[in-house]
Amino acid sequence: MTRRLDPQKIPPPVRKVGEVLASHGFQAYLVGGSVRDMLLGDAPNDFDIATDARPWEVAALFPHTIPVGAAFGSVLVEIEGGFVDVTTFRKEHDYVDGRRPSRVEYADAIEDDLARRDFTVNAIAWDMASGRLADPHGGLDDLEACLIRAVGDPVERFREDALRTLRAVRLAARLSFDIELDTWRALETEAQGVRRLSAERVRDELFKILEVDDVQRALGMLRESGLLFEILPELKEADRVASFKPGQPTLLDHLILTAAGCPPDPLLRFAGLLHDLGKISTRAIRADGRVTYHGHARAGAELARRIGTRLRLSKREIERMAGWIERHMSVDPSISAKTLRRWMLAWDKEWLIDLVHLCRADAWASGWQGEIPYLDRVQQEVEEIHRRGEALPVRRLAIDGHDVMRELGIGPGPRVGEILSRLHEAVLEDPAKNTREALLQMARAWGTGKDAEPGDREGENADER
Repeated sequence: MTRRLDPQKIPPPVRKVGEVLASHGFQAYLVGGSVRDMLLGDAPNDFDIATDARPWEVAALFPHTIPVGAAFGSVLVEIEGGFVDVTTFRKEHDYVDGRRPSRVEYADAIEDDLARRDFTVNAIAWDMASGRLADPHGGLDDLEACLIRAVGDPVERFREDALRTLRAVRLAARLSFDIELDTWRALETEAQGVRRLSAERVRDELFKILEVDDVQRALGMLRESGLLFEILPELKEADRVASFKPGQPTLLDHLILTAAGCPPDPLLRFAGLLHDLGKISTRAIRADGRVTYHGHARAGAELARRIGTRLRLSKREIERMAGWIERHMSVDPSISAKTLRRWMLAWDKEWLIDLVHLCRADAWASGWQGEIPYLDRVQQEVEEIHRRGEALPVRRLAIDGHDVMRELGIGPGPRVGEILSRLHEAVLEDPAKNTREALLQMARAWGTGKDAEPGDREGENADER
């Protein structure tokens, strides 16, 4: 780890704002995650500047500004094609609601501003004029020791904003750091504080955690600290139910391992974390002693809908997640191309590929070793169906309702829709039948009462594993 920053790695708009502030006699420091990441040799996502200039003074220096957090001293400066967040040094007072200070007092020294921050590795500032690092809380030493440590009293920091408990886990997992012992103990003690947070803040932080590379470790820390059960109390019972999976004593072990096996999409990993929760309510023991979970996929999907609603996920996110969970038992070696076409028509190719990813993660988390040929085949077939455009909606049939009425000599009514629906099923079964001649022939046969070619049924009630 270096103890110096390279100014050339700072975007020109950020450097320009610092130069303008310094030229008018104000202090300008890079603060927060950008300093931490640059010291670690990583490329930051955001650059924030802290200054002793008051918000109105910042606004007077730049022609284009937006008061994004006027009550807390934050101004967004638009300059040289970029946007830079500039915040006045401040002291914060008591947090009356566990998320926001009761009042903010502007400060003149960077040390006052750093004292209010969450963790020491985030409480390092870089003077943009002199290049000096301000590190009053030992953040540089903690970076070298790979530790996440609260600034000051960890209990106070977590009581000020309970979201910091989740941030500590995310930061430790993302950086492959440990959480310092006193900070960890305070995190465990204050885990219940997340109950005071809005569902939106919890959801956003949880999804950031689900994006980290080592999500298995992150979820393990959430579990060990009790935070996981505060956010998702439905998982508490899964921590005591046997999984009957090799190397995974409990159902929760299996859920965490499945989530970790999914690609780093937070919604998909969330589905992996919830996918077998329906086993708790559907568990039954047969006469021969075998444990079964018939219908657990559908029960799990309904539970996921309730959880998603509580966490304020969008309707689209909820249905995509519930759809994966409800169908994760249906992707087996016998699945038909017709079912894949129907699912692609109802959702999209990306949803279907992600369903395959979930099934693969579930299989690996169940002890499957090596490649899974039938899932590779399904994924390839999905790609081919998409390439050939075979997931056709009714409106893309080679004939329409007027053709059906004309061919059968009938008027408008439910019978026309029934025939079109059957024709659509036939085309999903075999896209080659989507020709005018073939569809009219089938319509004539069905119109005279002759039996139709039976379509296959989706494997949505597959035998539960």
